Amino acid sequence: MSAHPIVIAHLSDPHLDARPVRLSRLRQVLAAVRELPRLDAVVVTGDIADRGLASEYQAFMPEIAGLPPTIVTTGNHCLKAAFEANVGPRNSQIDVGGLRIVGLDTAVDGRDEGLLDDATLSFARNAIATARGAVLLACHHPAVDIGHLAIDATKLSNPDALAGLIASSPSVAGVLTGHVHTPHVTQFAGVPLIGAPGIVSTLRINEVDRIAVDGAAPPGFAVHTIDRGRLATRFVALTTS
Repeated sequence: MSAHPIVIAHLSDPHLDARPVRLSRLRQVLAAVRELPRLDAVVVTGDIADRGLASEYQAFMPEIAGLPPTIVTTGNHCLKAAFEANVGPRNSQIDVGGLRIVGLDTAVDGRDEGLLDDATLSFARNAIATARGAVLLACHHPAVDIGHLAIDATKLSNPDALAGLIASSPSVAGVLTGHVHTPHVTQFAGVPLIGAPGIVSTLRINEVDRIAVDGAAPPGFAVHTIDRGRLATRFVALTTS
């Protein structure tokens, strides 16, 4: 592990489409990310495109140009083939200062719930086994209920598979997720599971029987710091522009 703390910006759910306001919210977040005094890596946990269109992915990719090493995962609004053609592999990894960040595909075309399929699990096992230091796993779907009935129905459908990855090595230090459009923190399989705020909108947590969001709420992101094996997180909410 690096001698200095490793700082990671964690973004999620910009849901780009043809509406300029969504791109504007993403740019507002990225401007704040670029102002961080230290930044070693960026993780984007899915739903960068709202309908999985090539044009939406193509609008997103130039916006992250010039950032430190970046992982982008799929989300439930993604279409796998279009993601691969315009973003890159659905499973990926980066190494930063002795830390390995592993991005995992949980998308199922046409479905809202997530799944770690056999190919993703195989990729993850190898990435964890060959890591020389701590490992952070990143995926779109959380593996736990957050207390919102509609969202909980669309979580990761095979959480035991994720728990098995974590149990396979003590090097796994945590899991980063998105999907919920609100920050959330819990323990899962003995490690922190941390969800980023939504960029496009914030979940209305009091309307638990349906998915209702507030597009006027400030966009936000998370900043994770790993220092001597300890993971600390702060959440950033920006003023609306």
